[in-house]
Amino acid sequence: GVIFFSSTSLAGEWAEGGFDFFSDFFPSVDRSSPSYGVAHLAADKGLHITLFCVLALLLWMALAPSPRKRLLILAIGAVVGICSELLQIFFPDRDPAIRDVMINISGTAIGLLLAQAISRIRKRMGRQEYAASRN
Repeated sequence: GVIFFSSTSLAGEWAEGGFDFFSDFFPSVDRSSPSYGVAHLAADKGLHITLFCVLALLLWMALAPSPRKRLLILAIGAVVGICSELLQIFFPDRDPAIRDVMINISGTAIGLLLAQAISRIRKRMGRQEYAASRN
């Protein structure tokens, strides 16, 4: 729901308002400067990565273990990313982009790697606790 809402005009307005609010804390940065544009782009694309990273983490927890779990998570991230970009066609002030689909898939992949790392750490900690209890 949040990902699809982020494709709407209202979400775009809120994001711009939020960026304007936080940019007021850096009055030395001129809004017409290239560094302002870079910061705006990083914030915008960082939101894509964050949303899809969280999606991957939630899918990792929700889906049962399976040999195809990783591929399924990436596929779901890709489909949701494509759909969220296509949804923007219906909003005149939004512009769907293949680049954003690729960023969404990258965010999904980052979330998947993070989920795998957390899972490995938890397994390792569980084995260490088990070994300590046996001594």
